[in-house]
Amino acid sequence: MTEQPAQPVRRRRCYLVRHGHVDYFDASGRPLDPRSVALSAKGVAQAQALGQVLAHTPFDRAVCSDYPRTRQTLDQLLGGRVQPVEERAGFREIRAGRLREIPREYLHREVAHAYQLADRPDAAFLRGEPWAAFRQRVLGSFQQLLEAPDWNALLLVSHDAVNRILLAWACGAGLGALAAFEQDPACLNIVDIDMAGPQVLRAYIRTLNYSAYDPAKATIDQTVMEHVHASIDPRRLLA
Repeated sequence: MTEQPAQPVRRRRCYLVRHGHVDYFDASGRPLDPRSVALSAKGVAQAQALGQVLAHTPFDRAVCSDYPRTRQTLDQLLGGRVQPVEERAGFREIRAGRLREIPREYLHREVAHAYQLADRPDAAFLRGEPWAAFRQRVLGSFQQLLEAPDWNALLLVSHDAVNRILLAWACGAGLGALAAFEQDPACLNIVDIDMAGPQVLRAYIRTLNYSAYDPAKATIDQTVMEHVHASIDPRRLLA
């Protein structure tokens, strides 16, 4: 019996980007609807800086969530080039619960350290969407992209927690690893994925949390969730 030749290995590249800076609270400190917030002027500038880095990088497909801030970031990255864009609800950010329902004495722990709590039994993000269900949603949406044979270079613009799920998947880790993958606004991650037909063989993280506007992170010292916590005015949560 002749041995069948092994299926050739195909290396594909995902340029995984978090959207630029947005304000999640208004000028008076009240929370805004995270589904509709747009990039701030700072966020536009951050995305433009990364767009200059990627200006000569070809993409076969460009995908983002269906929230305005990811589409705005993606448009800045494409910089006017003609490229069809797909918006996919499966890559929406994890849904938070109501901050006003978290007792004030637990706010710092549950907000600033939200990712450290993700692997606890029945854990949910800020008492909202369960982490296990969120992980299933994100990885299911990404698997759909991997099953499509029509790309070698994918630009995917999504959200902080979405990116962390995909980075943890790339290195074979679970929800307990999410806190390690800090994702600053408009950051770039590059992940290579080896596949044999529809089967994923292995993945390599080549670039992690690169911020074109501050590559040395000189102006970035807080974590993403520490920054969110610092923006909360507990008095306004009940207003």
